[in-house]
Amino acid sequence: MISRRQFLRWGAGILAFPALQAYGYETAHSGNGRLVVVFLRGGMDGLFALSPVDDVRLGEIRPTLSQTVIKQGIRLGHTGFAAHPSCKGLASLFEAGELAFAPCAGTTDASRSHFQAQDLFELGTGTTHGDSGFMARAAKALGSSSGAISFTREVPLSFQGGDVAVEIAPLSGSGLKIPSGRILDAVRLAHRGARTGEALDQAIATENEIEAAMGMEEGASRGAAPANGFSKVASHMGRILRGNPRLSLAFMEIGGWDTHAGEEGILSRALEPLADGLLALKVALGADEWRRTQVAVMSEFGRTVRENGTRGTDHGHGGLFLLAGGAIAGGRMIGDFRGLSDRALNENRDLPVLADWRTLLAGCMRQNYGFKESALAEIFPGMPRQRIDV
Repeated sequence: MISRRQFLRWGAGILAFPALQAYGYETAHSGNGRLVVVFLRGGMDGLFALSPVDDVRLGEIRPTLSQTVIKQGIRLGHTGFAAHPSCKGLASLFEAGELAFAPCAGTTDASRSHFQAQDLFELGTGTTHGDSGFMARAAKALGSSSGAISFTREVPLSFQGGDVAVEIAPLSGSGLKIPSGRILDAVRLAHRGARTGEALDQAIATENEIEAAMGMEEGASRGAAPANGFSKVASHMGRILRGNPRLSLAFMEIGGWDTHAGEEGILSRALEPLADGLLALKVALGADEWRRTQVAVMSEFGRTVRENGTRGTDHGHGGLFLLAGGAIAGGRMIGDFRGLSDRALNENRDLPVLADWRTLLAGCMRQNYGFKESALAEIFPGMPRQRIDV
């Protein structure tokens, strides 16, 4: 686990990046790939980003949210799906054979609680309790010849435990959000009684009002910056990873996906920088590093299939999994999709989970690192016996 001193060193932000060494790349495992996990906190509506436009029920159950993609969506081969116009970057990667997607992926969580579902995902054990996260266990399996990095302000649950050294490189976009807890308390204390303190309190109150108006559950993003600066952040990530090929495992989080109301505008503004960020990461990595990199993008759960009365969607179950990279079997759909009929839905409201996150991520690690099944069973204990080759 990273020490407090290391965390404070990285807390200086981008100025600390040169401290990363360009290690010579050696490996004790049989693969030399890299996995970058991008976690979308808040429950992203995958059906909005990539929509099953060939399903006749789409327009019926999403009378407003489906209109743009039905009329202007970008077809994704012969999958029956189309990308929302804000996701042109995803469509271009799909066309190049560098993006695949699973529309019905998720965890075993049935609570529809952001916090329980996020914990369950990051622990990777099928429960909400554990001594270590799945990224920490994967880093341990990789051994000292490979490195791990988290582009977050502090060590995420996925990298906690496991007694592994994790580099922390906090990147931020243009968002103002300061995570609640000791950091925010210290900042407020330092500015107490001053005009800057009043301005800080006002800014935080305004941000909370905006989140409430958008229908977002307080804390669903857990301090993760929104997507609006992701393209710039992704360029920084790419340059760091390109200059440090020893870093074989990376984590990034983006907040702001809890869209109970006014979803069209919110997601259109968030999905465009997400898609553009993946393209920026590809460019920054360069051709050789992009070919050895897989980028897995997912959220803690999807949203309800039917839109609600405020032109948004509520917490659901099955969600979207995206896999990008220069050496993947892209241009295809992963797993199954059974349509939008009532009998195909989970509890007559959500997409079902037809591909467990652990199975999908195990497929990524199997391909990238050459992990044997025994190693994958330790990283994802209790993983379903379903095997999905990505």
